[in-house]
Amino acid sequence: ADLYKGAQLIRRGRPKADSRKQLLSVRYSPEVIGYFRATGPGWQSRMDEALKEWIKARAV
Repeated sequence: ADLYKGAQLIRRGRPKADSRKQLLSVRYSPEVIGYFRATGPGWQSRMDEALKEWIKARAV
């Protein structure tokens, strides 16, 4: 349901990100998945950061 404060529409929820992530299906070895899952909640974000660091280290 929309929420209004006077005539102004109040948006609910989290604001949309400037840069959205893209959904992708990728196969990883059980060792890689096991390692990152063992780090606890947020493991997918840590995997994303590790891949970004790998890219940065090899930037041309």
